[in-house]
Amino acid sequence: MQNEPGTGSQAPKKKPVEPTLHFRTEPMKIGEDQSGDEIIVAELVLAGQLLASFPGFAALADRGYNKVPLEGGDYTEWGEDQESLHAAVPGYPKVRRIRRPEVSGSITVVAIEPLLQIAPDKMAASLVIHPPLEEGHNLRNENLEELLAGQKIVFGINPQALAEARQIIAAGEREFNRVVIASGQPIGQSTDAYLRFAIEVGPIAGTILADGSIDYRERRVMVGISAGQLIATKIPARQGEPGINVFGEETPAREGKDLKVELLNDAKYSPTTRLVTATRDGVLSVVNNNVIKVCSHQVINANIDYETGNVESLNSVTVNGSVQPGFRLDVAGDLKITGGVMSARLNCGGNLVVSGGITGKNSVLKVEGDTDISFIEQGSLEAGGIVVIRRQCYYSRITSLGNIRCPPAAILMGGNLTAAGNLTIGEVGGEHSEPARLAAGVVPERLVRLEQLQASIVAEQEAIIGWLQRFRGNPSSRKVRAMERDLAETKLQVQRLNLIPGSGVFSRVTGTDGQPIADGEEYQGSGGIDIQAIRIDVHGTILAGTEIRIGNRTMKLDKTVSGRRFRLNPTGRQIIAAPLRG
Repeated sequence: MQNEPGTGSQAPKKKPVEPTLHFRTEPMKIGEDQSGDEIIVAELVLAGQLLASFPGFAALADRGYNKVPLEGGDYTEWGEDQESLHAAVPGYPKVRRIRRPEVSGSITVVAIEPLLQIAPDKMAASLVIHPPLEEGHNLRNENLEELLAGQKIVFGINPQALAEARQIIAAGEREFNRVVIASGQPIGQSTDAYLRFAIEVGPIAGTILADGSIDYRERRVMVGISAGQLIATKIPARQGEPGINVFGEETPAREGKDLKVELLNDAKYSPTTRLVTATRDGVLSVVNNNVIKVCSHQVINANIDYETGNVESLNSVTVNGSVQPGFRLDVAGDLKITGGVMSARLNCGGNLVVSGGITGKNSVLKVEGDTDISFIEQGSLEAGGIVVIRRQCYYSRITSLGNIRCPPAAILMGGNLTAAGNLTIGEVGGEHSEPARLAAGVVPERLVRLEQLQASIVAEQEAIIGWLQRFRGNPSSRKVRAMERDLAETKLQVQRLNLIPGSGVFSRVTGTDGQPIADGEEYQGSGGIDIQAIRIDVHGTILAGTEIRIGNRTMKLDKTVSGRRFRLNPTGRQIIAAPLRG
């Protein structure tokens, strides 16, 4: 057929040449009864063995032939001529055909299923045994110890597993088998230093018991002690044994954290004996498990009002009454109030127990240790330890450097609960209440900083719009550019701020390629607590609209649910909810 005038002659169509495969394959029915469909089984190849090439292609190229595209899959490598494909490890070849939009025709991909499969943590090696071909190389022709040594697997080889593998190989089973042939030595568990108390200082309300339940018994305070009495023994940190992977490589266990014993008033510590003893009679106050105070016990059998005035004490104090509006208590040790707190201010250097309620917008409580209260309405509470709220929390701001625990029957309406640890709560929200905000695995001070920065962004954006509208300014003017630079810097700080306890305050905001993190992407940060272990457990109903934060991730509930555990998904990129069991 002649070409149309002016179009020129068409080039002859190239003839495809398939790569030559240098290994045997055979269709085989798998299983003892061999009743299934046939599948392709390949022979065993060794590291460095030729898999595919185009022999004699130079002569074919002159005759109008071209190569079918060949790609190397997993565990393969190209030869020095860049024309031949070889096995990088011993294993079983696999061939598949794929198509891509940019390539006409199909592409041949040759890959290797490794004979020895290594776990991602290198703590286990498995021997993969395929059915042997009638003609073709298989494991009967190989020495297993030499194969292991060739892949540098030298530690934790199991003789019983080797014997089992040899039995399978000798029997020629028409099955695909996998035998764990070597196991590493796991990293030993390190323990942090701690104080072993000789005196019953608990129970500390809100702690997790051995069966996983939460101890809600009343927090014990005002524990009597005598001069010379042993209070606690410091148990030093211990580093676990190093882990050894199947390649014989050691991974050291983390170093156990030391504990600084802090003493106040009438207690002493001997670094030689590691003993903490009382130097005089008094009451014992233990704050966050490492601060020990021995002081006198002061009892006030009255309300804190105009009769008593404000109270400042270097002792532990029991108030058999209530704290009236406008008054203040500053106590160095534990503080127990049998009544309530009404629009008053409390500073407690130990642990706080309030048997009654806390009410009023002007109620501000700062506690260095644990806090155990009945209810709080419109107040503010900052605690350095565990917080237990037994009945209800209405429109209050609660922060804790430990955990916040509420029994299943407790009610939370509006307000903010922020814990560096976990949250356990009952009912969240009501028909007409404002949405509550719950945060776990968060440094409270950093969350406040984040809220301030977010408010600054809104104010700076409004300032730019207002300036342009008022003065009819040019968006490219010097003033507007300066305001926009300030706005960009504030946005950058929001993106960099890392809320996870124990980690750096700011995190880098570019990837390994130097490109900025995509819009809307939150940066997880590095170091700090195990954020994957943080939980927000809701035993009752939690209403739609509730804001939930775990570390640097946030979500807003779009529907009302009950009995849920909120945590991060395995990637740490989003919060998920699962049914709460037990």
